This record gives sequence, structure tokens and C-alpha cells, in this order.
Amino acid sequence: MSELPSHVVETAEAGRVVLDHMLGDQRSVVDPFRVIWTAENAEKLRASIEDNLDEGSGTYYEKFEHQLAGRDRDVKLLAAEMTYLREVPLENVNPATKRKHVETILSWIPDPPSIPRQLAEGLGNRGVFHGGIGYSQSAWKHIVWLSKFVITWSGLDSAARELARSDPWAFRSVVSQVPGGVPTIRNALLYLAFPGSFEPSVNDSHRRQIRDAFAHELDATAGDDPTSIDHDLLAIRERLEAAQGGHINFYDEPYLSAWQRRAATTGERAWAVRTRPAGRELINRWVLEEFVSLAGTHLPDVAVGSDKEVVRQAVAEGYDHVDYAQRLSLTEDYFAFLTRMGEGDVVVARHDDEAWLGRITGAAEFFDDEPRLRRSVQWEPDPVAVDVLPPPVPNLLAAPARSVVELTEAVNDLAKLFDEEPDELEPEAREVPPPTGATTPALRRATEDLSWRLHMDKSWLDEYIDLLESRHQVIVHGPPGTGKTYVALRIAKHVAGDEAVRIVQFHPSYAYEDFFEGFRPRAREDGGLAFDKVPGPLREIASEAAANPGAPYVLIIDEVNRGNVAKVFGELYFLLEYRDENVYLQYSPDRPFSLPKNLFIIGTMNTADRSIALVDAAIRRRFSFIEMHPDGEPVHGLLARWLEANQRDGHRAELLAALNREIGEEDRDFKVGPSYLMRPDADTDPGMERIWRHDILPLLEEHYYGRLTRDEVEAAFGLEALRRRVASRADMSETVSAEDEAALPPER
Repeated sequence: MSELPSHVVETAEAGRVVLDHMLGDQRSVVDPFRVIWTAENAEKLRASIEDNLDEGSGTYYEKFEHQLAGRDRDVKLLAAEMTYLREVPLENVNPATKRKHVETILSWIPDPPSIPRQLAEGLGNRGVFHGGIGYSQSAWKHIVWLSKFVITWSGLDSAARELARSDPWAFRSVVSQVPGGVPTIRNALLYLAFPGSFEPSVNDSHRRQIRDAFAHELDATAGDDPTSIDHDLLAIRERLEAAQGGHINFYDEPYLSAWQRRAATTGERAWAVRTRPAGRELINRWVLEEFVSLAGTHLPDVAVGSDKEVVRQAVAEGYDHVDYAQRLSLTEDYFAFLTRMGEGDVVVARHDDEAWLGRITGAAEFFDDEPRLRRSVQWEPDPVAVDVLPPPVPNLLAAPARSVVELTEAVNDLAKLFDEEPDELEPEAREVPPPTGATTPALRRATEDLSWRLHMDKSWLDEYIDLLESRHQVIVHGPPGTGKTYVALRIAKHVAGDEAVRIVQFHPSYAYEDFFEGFRPRAREDGGLAFDKVPGPLREIASEAAANPGAPYVLIIDEVNRGNVAKVFGELYFLLEYRDENVYLQYSPDRPFSLPKNLFIIGTMNTADRSIALVDAAIRRRFSFIEMHPDGEPVHGLLARWLEANQRDGHRAELLAALNREIGEEDRDFKVGPSYLMRPDADTDPGMERIWRHDILPLLEEHYYGRLTRDEVEAAFGLEALRRRVASRADMSETVSAEDEAALPPER
């Protein structure tokens, strides 16, 4: 065994400050004249908590103070020193917080003692491991378990105690005898007592994964129980350190990637199994007897691994007395439980605001008594708050769905909850920020380069991006030629990159099956037809976004008002307003679907086709609206800025302004945007005439159909007519300027 790093030695020494008294003379460190580490005091402390559970509101320390009210000085000293012992190895709780917790308990003692120097120095050490969410939320269970350990230790004869103080495996044997095993505090105590023999990891699942990843270093493994895994880990460490020539940490590279990668490539899935209608009583039985189950009262015995059709037939046979919709749901439940679940998969059980996590350890089995269909599970003993579960797990657990819900998209984040903990999470904390992927990614702000390329003010572009980030979906509306789609594409690629942008165009025949998913015919080799479920652009980009939650993705829907939005989106219309929720899909009813928070939608709407005033309230509620109109910036001066930047004649900007003045405010939505005159053709007179004759005039003829004849449109909006008006306006301006100059008084 190599020499231990200094921070490990310091943590072990900090733990020894209390452990030497706990395992030796039983005296208090805070008040050395008092003997506190006795079975009698430990039983009083245990009973104060375990026999007087407080499940009401309030913080952990508020409840703990209430539970210890009336207890004598020795019991409160014992509680303070046990709190020191459970927190001293934590590296994710700062020293000030650790000290505050110990001082809080000491303050409940009349004439409160101060923290002695040895404890103060110990609380200031760096620590060696993250406790995990279960660890942080289970302080009271840890105190109860430590109390039971003291009772167990007090029952040993002097020879057994002496052996356990000197032999790590004898000490491990004593620890295993403590009833009501709580792995996190058990592993913390083992490490503090013998840091050279046990790993700085409080999670049994991680210990198993590390052992399995490096089992090739051993001739044979000792077994799969926790003690055998600890033996294997020590042997693995000794071999790796001999090869490395120094101390190693399985949570540092390259070891971390090795065992995490192996865990990630074993094909593990994650599942929620509901207890309805049994509730908490069934969960208690699951955890106590180490299994998870489905009722299966009327299900004939079905072989494990059966395909869905076999399961469907068995359900039809046993449940012909229920509605067909329920039979479909039961088929999905039993197929998942019998065939899709596997050993090592994560399983979650939820009741109210708590969730229990475990790993499946066996195949499905049928029993004669209820519940009939079961799988063995190694459960974590400590539940976690539902609000610390990674998205979309809380929503999936809350949905009125089937009894078995797949959570595999969150399996990696769920696996972290067995052991990982956010920095500075205090034991009484109940709210933990969701992982980064759960939040809306910040979109890149506009740059001067983007502003220059689009000839638009940077502040306007930033407002566009801010609105997209905050609302997730916007509709950009305005007359034709205002650059709605062009700007949407440039902004989308600016914030998300070329590969994370998709564009579709709605039209009257565009349907849900085109946009999201539907069945498409496929020719079979025998000449017949088969139908395959094919994803549409929304399903494809949503899948990509969900797989990369930290990166933004943008879907652009061009001409969004030309399709029936409610019909095209179908049940997904709900998700536009409620990104935290999920729905079951008409072509994929086997699992819920949600729109990722990192997916943004930009729609463009031509107001010449449909006025913004006619947009129904449902669309207005789900989208924010950005206007791009020739009368307002950034469109109003865009053509002039573009012409100046590209060193072109500014005359065409005057023509566009004259055209829109002629159209007038009464037909505001029919005004023409500058993009028609930003084409290369517009650089020459023949090209300008072609644009006017074949693009602008046909557009206006359609707008004024029934109101103006073709000749009247030509007379009002034709190129030559507008040129004459522009020239006349210029002449008038020059005349007015000359008259103004003549009216000025003579110079002196």
C-alpha cells in the first residue's frame, strides 16, 4: 500500500479525534469529564429520533431540537459529536457550515460549551468525498445508525473490541452486525477508521462498478456481497498502485472514465414502477424484502423474454373482462417488466414527494401469492426528494400513465443520485438545482459582425434573441420581402450553429404525419406493402436536442400561417405552452414525450396572406410576436444601409419608399419589403424593370384584385410612374429649399 496523500491523512486524523474516544474510553471530546459513548445514552438518542419521527414541516435541525428537548446534557453532547463524525469527511460541505451544525446542537445545552481546538481543527480539514444526495438528506438516519453501532460495540467483550480496533476486517465484521444497515454512513465510518483499507466512496453501487471495471486485475473475485467487494477493491488498489508507483484515486482520471464508461456501456436502462393503488405500504415491502412487482392477478405465466405479441395474447386471455384500452396498457407494462428490463437497470418508486432508487438484480418470476410478478432489487435505503430527480423524471412520475414508465433517457443522471451531490448542499436542504441539461441554455448574444452583415442594429438583434431564449418560440411577421426568413436563418445559425438548425415550410396540405411522425408505405420483397413509422423534422430535431441538452437547437417554420397549426401540431400543441410537461403520442403511445427546453422554434408569417389580427388566441398565447415591417426599424432603413455598404446607387431606396407611400396605411400589410431590390438584377435598369414587372406588380395585382384593374395597378405602382413621382418630389424639395434660402436675411 502506497503512502496516503496529506488530505487523506488529515481527514483520518480529524476522525480519530472522536473515534478514539468512541471506541476506547467513551469520554466526550467537548467535555472530557463526561462519559457519553455508552449504550444507555445511545439508546436514548436513538429513541428520541426513531421512536418520535417528525414528518412535519421545518428544517432538519428544527425537528432535531424538538426531538432532543428534555434530554440530558450527555445525550446532546453525543448528538453533537456524532454530527461531527458524519460530516468531517465531506469535501462538498465547507468548514464554516460543518462548524455551524455542531455549534447548533451544542447551543441546545444549558450553559453551552464551546467547540474545543481539536474539533475546530478537524472541521477545517479538506475532506475526502462527496456524500451524495441520500447522505445529505439522511442525517437523522445516520445518527440513529451510529447510535445502534454504539449499542452493538458496547455489547462486545474487551478482546473483541481490541481485535476490531486493530484489524480492519474484524472492524468490518462488527459494522456488519449493526441492525438497519445504512450503507452511506457505514462506508463513511469504515473509511474514517481504516482509510488504508476501505475506499473513499459511500455508495455501494459505485464500489461494485469500480470492482467490476477492474476485476481483470484479480485472479478471481471474492463475491458480490459488500464485504467481498471491499476485499476485491483493496486487492485491486494494491496491484494498481504497485504498477503506478503511488497512491491512486478511482475518482480521478484515467480510472474514473474507465469504470464510468463500462457502467455506461452495459446497456442499462431506467424504469419507474408505480405502486397504485397500494401506495407507501407496498414500497415499504419492496424495500424490506428487496423486490419490485406488478400485480399480474389474471396474467397466465409467460416466459421471461417473450415478444410483445405473446404478451399481448396472454393479456387478452387473462384480461378479457377489461376495456381494450386497459389491455393495451397492461400489454406494455408486462412486456417491459418481463422482457425489456434487465439486471443492473435502475428502478424508481415514488410516493408523494419522496422517491426510492434501486438496481434490478434478478429476472422476472411468478409467485403463487400477491403480487405475482416480481424482480429482485437492491434498494438504496434512503429515499430522495422527487424535486432532486433529473428532468424529465419528475414529470414522468406525475403523469397518469401506465404502471411501468421508461426513464432511460435520464439513466446517467439517475445513476449519479446514488452517490453524487451538488456542491455545498447542506443536510437539511430539500431543493437542489436541476442538472445543466434541464435548464434553458443561454443563447449567444448578437455580435458587431452579425449586426454588420445583416445591416441591423445590434440592440434589435439582441432583443430578438432574448425573446427567443425566454419564450422558446416566436413568430416573425410582416409583409413580403422584409427578410423574415433570411434573418431567422442567420440568427438561428448564430445561436446554434449550422448543424443544429432545421427549416420546414407549412402549406395547406401539410399534416401532423409530415411534421412529427406517421406511417409511410414501404414495398416488401414479396411485392406487398408494409408501413413503417417515420419521424418528421420536429421529431428528429427534438431527439437530437434531447441527446445534447446543453446545446441549443432551432427549428424554423416558414410560412407558419399557411398550415393549420393546431392540426399540424396535434397533441404537441400543448407542449408549446408547457415545456415541463409531457404527452402520449398518437403513433407512439408506449412512452411519454416532451419538447426539450433547448429546442427553440422560429415561425415566419406573411401578413399579406393573413393579417396578424386574424391569428387565433391559441397561437398568440403560445408564441411571442416580432414585427418586421417596411415602416419600422430595422427594415425601414435597411435598403439604404445595404446600398451604402455595397457602394450602390441609393435611387432604388427612394423608389421603394415611394411605392410604400402610394400603398398607404389603409393597406399597411400589403407594403413591400426591401429584399426585392437587393438582388443583383436590380443593379441595372433592365433588371430593375424585370423585378417590377414579374415580382412586385403581380403581387400588388393579387392584393388589389377586385378593387383595381391591371391598368390601374400599373398607373399607381408601375416603375415609370414611381420614378416620375420621385423626380417630382425631388424637384419640389429643391424649389422649397431655394425659396427658403431667398427668405433668409442678408449677411452682415
